[in-house]
Formats: sequence, structure tokens, C-alpha cells
Amino acid sequence: MKKTPFGLSLLAGLGVLMAACGDDGGSSVDDCPTGQVTCDGVCIDAVTATLGGPNGLQAAVFSPSCTFSNCHGTEGTMQAGLELSSVAVSATNLVDVDSTQVPSRVRVAPGESGASYLMNKLDGVNMAPTTQQMPIGGMLCAARLEAVRRWINDGAPLE
Repeated sequence: MKKTPFGLSLLAGLGVLMAACGDDGGSSVDDCPTGQVTCDGVCIDAVTATLGGPNGLQAAVFSPSCTFSNCHGTEGTMQAGLELSSVAVSATNLVDVDSTQVPSRVRVAPGESGASYLMNKLDGVNMAPTTQQMPIGGMLCAARLEAVRRWINDGAPLE
């Protein structure tokens, strides 16, 4: 039986581990064209840390992930009394507004993502009992999640 040198075995093992790690939701120069980031293995336009604009949170996160199923749109039950149907409505209903699920917490505390219940819901931590991580059915990719976090930490600007 032929013996494989230890260094070669270690190198091969590291290669397998790296391949198994999968997409971390980040981006690299080689993955996507300039101005785009990787989101669950797909290149998307980079999400800006603003609420409005063509690549802002309303267009890139809230509309496709929160309002499409009528959970937080203009029709349906508007879960937790939260409508996220437009930039103005989202700002009015998120920034410095008490959570209906945990009244001692605000949905978005400008400048403090760690104190914002919205981040708890998106991260799936420190949520009210019997509630679910948002969006239902899966997490936001790392690029979108980080854009929400940056938006809050930057003071939750509209544009």
C-alpha cells in the first residue's frame, strides 16, 4: 500500500473542508461583477444602507421579503400591526416605534441595531415567546441582513 505524505493529506482535507463551507452571503471580487454581492449563491445589486432608492432596503428587502405574502403589506392581517408597504410607511412604522410583541423594545432604535427588535426578528434571537424568525420560511442572506444592520447603526436614514 502506498503512503500519502502527511502534508498532502492535510492540504487535501483542507480543500474538502473549504468546499463544504458553502456561501457565507458575502462577496469577493471573483464572485460577482463590480457593484454586486453574493446573496445565497446569486449575484445581486449591492443593497444600500438606506430605506429608499432603487437598491435601498424597501426595494431590496422589505418589498420582496416582507410584503409579498401580505404579512406586512397593505392587505391581509398585517402581522404585529406592522405595515411595510412603502418607504414612508416603513419609516413611520419602524423608527422609534414600540414593538407590539415586546413593548419594552423599539422596532428600530436609530444608531443601535443591538437594541432594535427588528434585528432580533431577522437574526432569530431574543424574540417574544411563540413568535418566529422573519422572514417566515428562511433567513435573509448575509448581504441583506448586514445592510439592515448598517442602516440602523447609521441612524436609520431615509435616503
